[in-house]
This record gives sequence, structure tokens and C-alpha cells, in this order.
Amino acid sequence: MASLRFVVFAASCAFLAASAASLPPAVFNVGDERGWAVPPAGNDTETYNHWAKRNRFQVGDILSFKYANDSVLLVSHDDYKQCSTETPVSRFTGGDTKFRLDGYGPFYFVSGVPGHCEAGQRMIARVRAPSSLTAGVPASAPGMPPTLAPTPAAASSPAVPSVGSGSASASTPSPSPSPQPSGASRRALSVVSSAVGLVVLGVISFFVVV
Repeated sequence: MASLRFVVFAASCAFLAASAASLPPAVFNVGDERGWAVPPAGNDTETYNHWAKRNRFQVGDILSFKYANDSVLLVSHDDYKQCSTETPVSRFTGGDTKFRLDGYGPFYFVSGVPGHCEAGQRMIARVRAPSSLTAGVPASAPGMPPTLAPTPAAASSPAVPSVGSGSASASTPSPSPSPQPSGASRRALSVVSSAVGLVVLGVISFFVVV
């Protein structure tokens, strides 16, 4: 009887794990209410790297950049350090850019407007692999951006590693995803709902086998 109860409970856990894996990607609004703009002067101003460190990004999550009279550039590590905008990996200028994080490692972003990067409008978004996946895997070469596979919507432009509007290098902008709660809120809600579901299924399975 005890073994049957364990089997039912294990099956319930597997079902919940599969359900959580099928959740839509989290959408993170870069800079929250401020959006993508030059940070105001002041020692208490949160930089974009501070904002990025407060969030945990996973492969498939989306960074939503909102801006006006500006641009978003995906650049290499060296160009990020030097605030160089001459040879970006990708350039976005539409004012509402949705960038999909489709690989592990750091993603480097800067503003394409002269002087904005030097004033603090730049960010490193790190997508960390689970510890079980990083064991024995060599680290990426320093100074190189992560290898990004093009999305189906941008198949005609392999150099564009993201989905979004306003990309000068994308031939056909793909539609923006439906509005989502902030990434942190959506992920917290999914964890809570999964935990509640696990408890409910555990109670049901207990009475079924009694």
C-alpha cells in the first residue's frame, strides 16, 4: 500500500513539473517604469546592471525595451567595455523591442546614441545554466558574445538573434508577445501555483490509495 501511494505521488510530481515547463516565457521590462533611457544623475540611481542582477533570467525569457529617440545595440564584450557602437551584433530602433534570450551566458546591451552609454545606459544580462548543466562544460571564451540561433521569424536574417520590433537588421518584425506580468512576478506565481497543486494532488493521491 505504501509503495502504491509513493508511485501515485511521484506521478503527480512529474505531471506538475511538465506543466511548469510548458509555461510561456517570462517578460522582463528593462528598467521597470523608467524604461531604456539615460539614468538620472545621483548616487542613489539604480544602474541597469543593478536592475539585471535583481532578476534571474532563463533561456527563452524576453527583455522588453521601451524607449524614445534612442536605440538598443547588442554588442560584444569589448565593445561594451569601450562603449563602442560602430560594429554592433544587432541594432534595434523601433522604440519597443522584444529581445529573446535564447542561449546561456552574458548578453551585452548599450544605447546607440552618442554619449548615452558613457552616461550609464548599458547593461549585462546574464542567463545562467543550472548547476547540473554547467558541470564539466568549458566556459565561453572571454570577450565573445554568446552564440545565438536565429528565431523562425528572423530566418531570412541570420545575424539577428532575437525577436522584436524596430530592428534595422531584421527583414520582417515578428509580432510582440501578448502582455505578460513582470518576469519575477510571473515566475513567483508559477512556483506558488505548482506548490499548491502538488499539495492538492498529494492529498488526493493519499485518499485514493487508502
